[in-house]
Amino acid sequence: MTVHIDGNICKGCGLCLHFCSQGVFVMSEEINKKGFAIAAAVKQENCTKCKLCELNCPDLAVWVE
Repeated sequence: MTVHIDGNICKGCGLCLHFCSQGVFVMSEEINKKGFAIAAAVKQENCTKCKLCELNCPDLAVWVE
């Protein structure tokens, strides 16, 4: 399983962090082309594939495979 984040779309709202009970996400120091700090899925092994991150991302920047 893989958690994907499209860094070109992510606006760093942090909803994926908020809704993930497994601590998969952190806010990275990486800045995208729009000037936003983006989320990063650093603990993918913790993912239970509940897809709450995907369902709550307002920009559809997160998806789980």
